[in-house]
This record gives sequence, structure tokens and C-alpha cells, in this order.
Amino acid sequence: MAAFALVGLVALGGCASPRAKPITGDGPAPLVTPHQAKTAWTTIGASVQGQPIRARELGTGPLRVYLIGSIHGNETQGLAGLPDLITHLHITRSATVRLIEDMNPDGTATRQRGNARGVDLNRNWPAHNFRAGSARGTRPLSEPETRAVHADLMSFAPDAVIVLHSTSSGPFVNYDGPASELADAFASAARAHDDRWGVEPSMGYPTPGSLGTLIGIDAGLPILTIEFDRPCDPDLASAVLIDGVDAAIRSLTGSRRTAEWQSALQRP
Repeated sequence: MAAFALVGLVALGGCASPRAKPITGDGPAPLVTPHQAKTAWTTIGASVQGQPIRARELGTGPLRVYLIGSIHGNETQGLAGLPDLITHLHITRSATVRLIEDMNPDGTATRQRGNARGVDLNRNWPAHNFRAGSARGTRPLSEPETRAVHADLMSFAPDAVIVLHSTSSGPFVNYDGPASELADAFASAARAHDDRWGVEPSMGYPTPGSLGTLIGIDAGLPILTIEFDRPCDPDLASAVLIDGVDAAIRSLTGSRRTAEWQSALQRP
């Protein structure tokens, strides 16, 4: 844990039939000002083929959450919900959410899992169990996409990480590190729209070099992997994403462990 200046969050996912509630929701009025909600996207790096990797922030509070909208090019269900998330997320002034729009724009363009070199960007992180290979890269952070997001993640120093994925066996929330309460909060909120949502502590297969391993296992910080159903209705994805992220943030805000997690980032 000492070797990592990182924080981990979770990945979002899950959709079924279009049963989404109106985006207006039942929660308190948004506390994101128009200026904060319309902060422009900025470019933090580029893909193998030169496409921009973009980031933006919502809120200004001390609690810091890092959210990646897509990492696998054939798992883009969460991307459809990002515009509504930006507009309707009911975050409080205690939180800052940093959004990475799409970590793998080349893969998204061709609907393939890996980047333009065929590397799985969720197996290219400097985790203890990284293994070199054609689908994982010759070394950790060998790909421009992972280097850009890793540098941005380190600079932001989040308290939690959320990553959006999708799977034909979804929807569910997977997590690593001390994130069970956050996972339960997300899944519980998602069930208001689709009662299939649940929590799966294990993916059931090895994930060497993954962001979940780096953040959750090596750094001991909370990270959520959100697995939407594939295919997934876009309106339902938006509603699940908004309410799930809101619930996870509120759960994290109420935890006394936040300062403890944050201090882990500062250790040499």
C-alpha cells in the first residue's frame, strides 16, 4: 500500500427493459451551480490514433471521486448516461467528481475491447499481478491511454473510483478494496429502476494488471466496477447512473474512513 499514491472507485453498470423513472428524480434539488455543471471538457492525453481523452469536473468539495465512463470499446453503455449525469447529479458541495469521458476512443470507434494496438486497457496498470502479453502490453502503462489516465488519477488523488463497464450477465456492481458499503448503496438505488441489480464481490476470473487490483487490492482504497447489462436501454442507463452515483457519494460522504483513505495517497 505504501508504494501507491492512488485511490480507487467503482465501475458502474446495468440495464434491462426501459423502466426508468423520470430524470428529475425524487432527491433534493441539485446543488451544482450552472457554472460547475457546464465546466468545459479538457484534453488530458491522446489515444494511439491521436483521438483526445477528455476530462471535466463537477462540484468543488473536498471529497474526491474519479469516474471513468468507458475503458473497453465494446462496453459503452455507461457513456450514454454521462450527459444526463452532468446535468442532473445531485451532489452536495462536499464533493468534487472528476469524469473521464472515454478512456478508449479508438476501441469505441471500432467496437472492440482493446485499443488500436489490441491491448486491453484494464490489464495494463502497474498492479502487483501485472503479466506482460500481447493483450496486456509489454509493460505496465505501455499504452498512451493508460499513461494519460494514470497521471491524471494520481494528480487528482481521489477518495474513490468508479468505472463503467457492461456485460451480457449484468447488471451488477463489483468492487475491490473497502467498498462494500458503496457497492450496496449504488445497487440499492439502481434497483428502484431495475430490480435485477445486485452486488458481486468477485468477477469469477483473474484480472491481472487491472485498475481494480491496483486501487482496491494494492492501495487498499475503494473502487466500484459498474457492470451494466448489454444491451441496455439508454434512458434506463441514465437513471441508474444518476441515482447510483448519487447514492455512492452520499454513502462515502457519511463514512468516517474518508480521511483514512485520503491519507493513504500521501504515503511515500
